Amino acid sequence: MCISMKHANPIDVAFGKVSITPPINDVYPDFFFKPRGVLDDIFARIAVIQANESPALIIAVDTLGIGIAEIAELEDGLTDATGVPSNRILITSSHSHSAPILCPIDLYGGFSPYFDGVCVRVVQLATKLLTQLEPMTLSCGKSMADFNVNRRLITAQGNCAMLPNPDGVVDKNVPVLACHREDGALMGIFFSYCCHPTILLGPKISGDYPGQAQLALEARHRGTTALYLPGVFGNVRPSLVGENGGFRGGTPSDAMRCGSELADAVDNALKVLEPVPVETIQTWRLMRPLPLGHPPSRTELNAVISQAVKSAQANEDNPASWQDDYQLAMRGWAQQVRLEQVEERVPKTVNYTFARWDIGDVCWMTFSGEFFLEYALYAQELLGADRTWTLGYTQGCQTYVPTAVALSEGGYEPNAYKRWKQSAAFAPSVEEAVKAIIRELAEMV
Repeated sequence: MCISMKHANPIDVAFGKVSITPPINDVYPDFFFKPRGVLDDIFARIAVIQANESPALIIAVDTLGIGIAEIAELEDGLTDATGVPSNRILITSSHSHSAPILCPIDLYGGFSPYFDGVCVRVVQLATKLLTQLEPMTLSCGKSMADFNVNRRLITAQGNCAMLPNPDGVVDKNVPVLACHREDGALMGIFFSYCCHPTILLGPKISGDYPGQAQLALEARHRGTTALYLPGVFGNVRPSLVGENGGFRGGTPSDAMRCGSELADAVDNALKVLEPVPVETIQTWRLMRPLPLGHPPSRTELNAVISQAVKSAQANEDNPASWQDDYQLAMRGWAQQVRLEQVEERVPKTVNYTFARWDIGDVCWMTFSGEFFLEYALYAQELLGADRTWTLGYTQGCQTYVPTAVALSEGGYEPNAYKRWKQSAAFAPSVEEAVKAIIRELAEMV
């Protein structure tokens, strides 16, 4: 695709991608399943953008998530090799549930020879791209895709169930940033969407719908690298509804269909591009504590341990699965919290990472965990929804951060903190704490 973008200041940009399909270093990473082949290859995609001789790295990785400590390890390697400071390095995970787990959830973790190999490949590619910068112009557009739905429904009994909620909050926008060479050739695309990549759960390795969309765009636009940047979708998932009205399991054809629909939306946005003049690329990063509620009582912890032991004994004759790992993780979590209480070191807060990137008049606000969409909409309200992107799973993957209302409603997300080894659920004051951080970032100039 070629296009003329007049009145846009050229910046120096380079794009590239490298395969991270396992094995690497003869090792497989953790998955929620035992891999049985590859549905589609997975990649780390990198963009280097430089304005006024100050480069920034944007890295989109096809993984479930990358942990906080793992992010720090990768950032250190990138800074040592390139000289780019950590606050100008943005690392996102697509959150595909059929991709490698590189974060501490359940019994899984990121550090391994596989992760070491991923770091080497990413650092090598970033270093190479810094030598391949060429002038390009940046432009933005927006379209829509319609395969997501809110996944929290309050039943007639007053319980919160994971069911399709067509009246719940959702964001169907597909924002796009496009980079064109001076001859008009399309070289790179950034795009985002608000939807959990949970169509698939193995048994084949896959980037799910984000991976399919990236591959489709790269096939349609030869020579282009397409980077999916995950939206803020803690309470949003694909609208795959079964005959009983609940969510059904997805299929590879579902992932391909949704990926193609998202790629179509990106192509539609490419038809309505507007120039983005870029004098500078400004970045800010904050690490802030979020408040935790009261720790579980001894009775509650004993109940978790009892359930985990009974479940393990009931399934001892069955093949191992991620559900078995989950029960073992719950037992380990309960024992961890009991020890914290005995040693009087129960944490009252947990740190999360927030950032803001201003690329010309396009603003990206990022969150390091599984935040509810309401926070993203609040940020867009403050900064203007037209050119504000809100991204989750960036600079780390941590547990869900619900709103105060969601905490009172219960359901899966407010209680998933145990899987992430967090000592207690969030306090209801977490909503105002997050909004105060969003306001702090919104006021930065």
